[in-house]
Amino acid sequence: MIKRLKWLGVVVAALVLGGCAHPDFIKVGQSAQEVKVELGAPDGKLVNVDGSFVLVYSDQPFGQEVWWMHFDQNGRFVRKERALNEEHFKLVIPGQHTKKEVFQMFGRCAQEYTFHLIDEHAFMYRFQEPGSMNMAWWVQFNEQDIVTETAVTQDPWEHDRDPLWNI
Repeated sequence: MIKRLKWLGVVVAALVLGGCAHPDFIKVGQSAQEVKVELGAPDGKLVNVDGSFVLVYSDQPFGQEVWWMHFDQNGRFVRKERALNEEHFKLVIPGQHTKKEVFQMFGRCAQEYTFHLIDEHAFMYRFQEPGSMNMAWWVQFNEQDIVTETAVTQDPWEHDRDPLWNI
């Protein structure tokens, strides 16, 4: 019985330590392959005309970040960037971008919604606004998967914790 408990403790410790991978622990100069080993497969990849590229890592649905990990033309890590903010939201242009392109830019969303009455659907990304307010960024698509609009609202998941909302 004690051997089983020790073995269980080793397994739990390995799982916890394995779950410690985070973009903050990536060091400048690491190769893209090393980053993929540490962080896992990226959600998306953006390639620049000069050959440099960005690997996209989303910690949605329960996290509130999407990270852009920048690499030079030689595949070496240069810097990281948080992508869930107004500056990056403006990169998505209604009528121009597709669902596939949004996924490449921002990765997994927290939740996908369907609006049957208007035949549209949306990605909802959770993020934290400066000042600690929990927010949601919505990207809405038509039946052809073209972006129709974007919007920022309060995080609807926050209402799950609000006792007044659940009366």
